[in-house]
Amino acid sequence: MLAINGERLLADLADLSRVGRTKEGGVSRPALSAADVEGRAWFYHRVAEAGLLFRQDGAGNLSAVLPAGDPGAKTLLIGSHLDTVPNGGPYDGALGTLAALEVLRTVKQAGLTLPVTLEAISFTDEEGTITGLMGSAALTGRLSEKDLREARGGAAALDAGLTRIGSDRARVLSARRNPDSLAGFVEVHIEQGSRLEEAGIAIGVVEAIVGIRSMWLHFHGRAAHAGTMPMERRADALWGASAFVQQARDLVMARFSPGVMNCGRIQAGPGAFNIVPGLVDLAVEFRHGSEVMLDEMQAVLIELAQAIATENRLTVAVELATEGVAAPMNEGVMAAIERAADSLGLSHTRLVSFAGHDTQALSAVTPAAMFFVPSVDGISHNPKEFTHPHDLINGANVLLHTVLGLAEDKK
Repeated sequence: MLAINGERLLADLADLSRVGRTKEGGVSRPALSAADVEGRAWFYHRVAEAGLLFRQDGAGNLSAVLPAGDPGAKTLLIGSHLDTVPNGGPYDGALGTLAALEVLRTVKQAGLTLPVTLEAISFTDEEGTITGLMGSAALTGRLSEKDLREARGGAAALDAGLTRIGSDRARVLSARRNPDSLAGFVEVHIEQGSRLEEAGIAIGVVEAIVGIRSMWLHFHGRAAHAGTMPMERRADALWGASAFVQQARDLVMARFSPGVMNCGRIQAGPGAFNIVPGLVDLAVEFRHGSEVMLDEMQAVLIELAQAIATENRLTVAVELATEGVAAPMNEGVMAAIERAADSLGLSHTRLVSFAGHDTQALSAVTPAAMFFVPSVDGISHNPKEFTHPHDLINGANVLLHTVLGLAEDKK
């Protein structure tokens, strides 16, 4: 059975991890930074050494291309990203990109001619240094001029970064592809959680990527003297917010599993030892793989906040902040991943991804799916991020046979 070169893949991952190496042993390659530029040059040289075509679009997405025999064939995209969070780990994104490159090298060296063009792609700024999923959003037409105007760090920093990679703001949106030119997209990624490791399962086939919504709850009470106002008469905004934090946790665990919620910031005012809080601002985020369940979670959480406010002599104002859409994966691509895992004798299960990935952007325009390999102790975005070498190689081989299976379906 055809297999990727595991030693070559592991050597590539180790070599790339030296680009942007931190004193803690992590990796820092924020998008469009000097280290990212160095990582891009590293990728270019690997593509050239393999005798593959190299391409960079206006958004800075980098590609290795293995053309099909038919010049009019559609393109099957595989890949991930090379940028990292500050002081992150060596496998987040890098595995998916370098496994994709290894698949193209393997197919080329085997002398196979496929009915689809294969493209191993590294998307710009998956991590959101500038704007989340910038490269994949540009390719799929989801990125707007407004997104670029509101780039984190400001327009000047964005322009400087684009100049470093040989592009400019006017060219970013030109990266959009015609969906009719695409045959699909597949991404392999480390899990960044502990479900696979704990279950002893080799491959996690993602069935949906969660939608993420956030809102501010502003609990309004009445500030009062903390000594002279009897406790039973207080309109304490912090009591109300605290009750919401506990009850919302219990409610989501009971009714919306595997959905999750988080209260990530709380600020009470006036903010003194001797003043009953008259105002509390509470940041709430919630995630689910089903858009229907997201709608229900939002309605139920708001209803809970209103009920708690009434019980505690308070009012509550709701300010919706962000609204990310859940992304179901394509059944045909998921099945192809599962067949590939079966052919390699690897156990697999379906699960939901609670982190965002480039696949969610691609899923809006082409058949797309992704799969995970285990993360030791679930650690990621951390210098201690680790996946066993055999799992890295398994992931690349599943990607290879998924590609071959999808290509066979196109004949």
